[in-house]
Amino acid sequence: MREVNLLKGNIFSALLKMALPLMGTAFVQMAYSLVDLMWLGRLSTGAVAAVGTCSFLVWIAQSITLIAKTGISVGLSQSYGKGDSEGCKSVWVSGFVLNLIFCLSLTIFYIAMRNKIIGFYNLDRDVHAMAVDYLVIISGGLIFTFLNPVLSAAFFAKGNSITPFKISIISLIINLILDPFLIFGISIFPKLGIKGAAAATVFAQMISTLLYLHIGLKSREIFVRTNYFKMPEKNYFKSILNLGFPASLQSMIHAMVGMVLNKYISSFGSLYIAVYSIGSQIESISWMTADGFSVAFSAFFGQNFGAKNYDRLHDGRREAMKIVNMIGIFTSFLLFFFARNLFTLFIPRDPMAIVKGIDYLKIMALSQYFMALEIGTTGMLNGLGLTKYPAINAMILNISRIPLALILMPILAINGIWVAMSLSSILKGIFLTLIYFYLRKKTDGFRINLKTYI
Repeated sequence: MREVNLLKGNIFSALLKMALPLMGTAFVQMAYSLVDLMWLGRLSTGAVAAVGTCSFLVWIAQSITLIAKTGISVGLSQSYGKGDSEGCKSVWVSGFVLNLIFCLSLTIFYIAMRNKIIGFYNLDRDVHAMAVDYLVIISGGLIFTFLNPVLSAAFFAKGNSITPFKISIISLIINLILDPFLIFGISIFPKLGIKGAAAATVFAQMISTLLYLHIGLKSREIFVRTNYFKMPEKNYFKSILNLGFPASLQSMIHAMVGMVLNKYISSFGSLYIAVYSIGSQIESISWMTADGFSVAFSAFFGQNFGAKNYDRLHDGRREAMKIVNMIGIFTSFLLFFFARNLFTLFIPRDPMAIVKGIDYLKIMALSQYFMALEIGTTGMLNGLGLTKYPAINAMILNISRIPLALILMPILAINGIWVAMSLSSILKGIFLTLIYFYLRKKTDGFRINLKTYI
């Protein structure tokens, strides 16, 4: 396995070596949803709307995994920087236990409350039934949704991003193969429709978990060298919650705001739910790519802060911004000038959906640079343990999307929602950059009094 040395050598090269597999992993994760939507778009627009509705519930689950994932990532990277092996084990156990508790609680809640949760959207009867079917199967596989992020975090914290990338590729291939067979009932397989898409996704995620465990056993990773019956001190659990909860809450609020906006969107008709479902997945080319690099920035800042390489932190920001600039400018250009080509890939037989989808992508293209800027800076601050500042910034401005949409909808109709989303993303990038420079100045380049701001 290839681990990148983040403490010495050329910074840009180190970030790129670690970040490229992370970017690939992010694209693979995005592809899970895109593959489902591509096949379901050929089944019916209603099936796309059903998956789009459930996507927010999956998003909430993924948000909760951020508690353990962020806490483990920051805790492990700083412990590795300090050379504290016992601290690494304590960080891992506390994060794993909390993650398991959250997973079981959410699984029970989703399955027990499935009809009431989906009923919130007031969907057509057929779309409601499909969404419930999809949610039940996805909920049954939440154990893998929760395990995979924390298992990957154990590799990322050491500078190893290639192993999670390979595992993600294998998992995606399995999903790609199973989807058409299970959705349309090809050969000996039954025609399961939307249930088939959910089953294929869960099975692929299960394979990812098994591969992580297999590789972990072979290479004696932290999660197989740890005694799970030896509970760490309470301060480790507290540290995981303190580091991970802001990021999780931010993501959950983002998801909940999305659910409210989706309700507004549904008032214009099911067509627009499908447009948003597909458009947001296409747009995720930008934020999931930036998110992959953000993980690399977090590991870099965490390890170098733990090793007290303060000058390297300053240089790291400069080199990281070169990557952020490339991502932001490229995706803005792609979404604006190739909007029709991108949307036609997913609903080729629905001209009205394509027209409305072009509007969505062009409006969102205006904010892609600032979105990349925000996500990249979030990774840097998270690595330093300053997780609450990106979270507060994002929470406030994500919530602002609701009143902005209510103001703009009477003027711009459905496009008012897209403008509200794009404008808030622009503001998030600007404000978080200002926060970063303020904190760097107040702590003398993160050398002094950092605990005052954690």
